[in-house]
Amino acid sequence: METSNANTQFGLPSYDIASDKVQQSFDDTCAIKSQEIVMNAAGLDVTEEGLRAEAIQNGWYSPGVGTPMEDVGKLMEAHGMEVQQQLHGSMFNLVSELSKGHPVIVGVDSGELWNPGADETFEDIIKGPIADHALIVSGINFNDDFSGGTVNLIDPGTGDFAIGYDADQFCDAWDDSGNFMVSIS
Repeated sequence: METSNANTQFGLPSYDIASDKVQQSFDDTCAIKSQEIVMNAAGLDVTEEGLRAEAIQNGWYSPGVGTPMEDVGKLMEAHGMEVQQQLHGSMFNLVSELSKGHPVIVGVDSGELWNPGADETFEDIIKGPIADHALIVSGINFNDDFSGGTVNLIDPGTGDFAIGYDADQFCDAWDDSGNFMVSIS
């Protein structure tokens, strides 16, 4: 199959820079900060602190616990955005959304991104898959033969803007959420 003319980049390229505008202010507000970033990019003037208060009031976030997966996206909906939650997403779903210019928030096991290795492998075996973090998929760069590549993430937990992770490493971390994704159209 000829792939030399195929598009291999979707969304933003990898920048590997950190920004205070991406960094979450509280240990457990990754889903709120991710929604704030998406809303700000859409032209809505919201803050993490204001959204946190709104999420507490509506029962979508508990301080010290975070945002339950089923409530990720509800802040955006409350501000008039069209949101679709999906379990069992795929790279095809991510590419489809990114190619339309739609931002995508996903659930991941942060340890499998930030500290990959034997401890994370054993955690999956002993405790099972555990998603503990939400972030934004900003782009995907496939190898020329589509055998793998890089997934670029806006990560409120680290403050990284469009940092590239190996696609297999990302998929392993994403799988711990049941490949949960929230797309915005």
